Amino acid sequence: MVENSQYARPQSGLSSADVVYEAYTENFYYSRFMLLYWGDFPKVVGPVRSARPYFVYWVNSWKATYFHAGGSTPAYADIAADGIHNVDADYGIYQSLFYRTSAPPPHNLFANAGTLAAFARKSWGNPPVTPQWSFARQKPGTPRYSTITLLWNHQNTLEQWRWDAARQGFTRWVDCQECGTGYTQVMGTNSGHPVVASNVIIQYTTESLDMADPNAGDRWINIDTAGSGEALLFLGHKYYRGTWRNAGNGQPTKFFLPDGKPALFDPGQTWIEVVPTSSAPAAFQLTLGS
Repeated sequence: MVENSQYARPQSGLSSADVVYEAYTENFYYSRFMLLYWGDFPKVVGPVRSARPYFVYWVNSWKATYFHAGGSTPAYADIAADGIHNVDADYGIYQSLFYRTSAPPPHNLFANAGTLAAFARKSWGNPPVTPQWSFARQKPGTPRYSTITLLWNHQNTLEQWRWDAARQGFTRWVDCQECGTGYTQVMGTNSGHPVVASNVIIQYTTESLDMADPNAGDRWINIDTAGSGEALLFLGHKYYRGTWRNAGNGQPTKFFLPDGKPALFDPGQTWIEVVPTSSAPAAFQLTLGS
């Protein structure tokens, strides 16, 4: 789990991840990242932050080990119920796997992803991963939309994906208006190279405030992980208005083209942007630019 506030940027470990999930936390104010690594483990990843139940679901669907620092009450309940291979930096036995920098807390918790992977292998082995999606290399091309803009919060989190013809992928940019910086390209702090996504998925789902937990106040939210809905599929330079389906019970999310056929992803990094439907905050906006 990696923070996405203006105090956490630039984050470490983004460009090395194979799959990244981005979704709201904290009463629709900030989004947060879940980074999945298969083999390219960066030396620095973070700032590491807390768990939420919908991220727990996605961890379970990949049968991955979950590294985080704390979590909401519903997240802890789901971690226990789902039997997650769980490493919580807030627990003393795991604290040595993480370290703190001189940055102000809680934006200063980091780890070496290779160290985390070695601990997971030693503790639970290295189980095989069942592919969730199919991939096919595309010939070079030009997309219908060259810019994707995601407005998570107009004060601090405006994000863009911009098509890079030379790299045949979408480069990532972020703007914090209250910081007065304008759009800044997101670079890999370990690699020094831009974050480039081969696939960007906009997954529309229902999100709501979690008022069932008496300790939550108005901070925590629910995100529906099972069911079905619309999805915008940017697969390499190809674009589709597709759909997603998830059968629940820890099953993977599948994505489909308008004709119902499974989507073919372009090899490379994939970002799943889980965004609200109209029932969630009206402040969220998505725009496509040519």
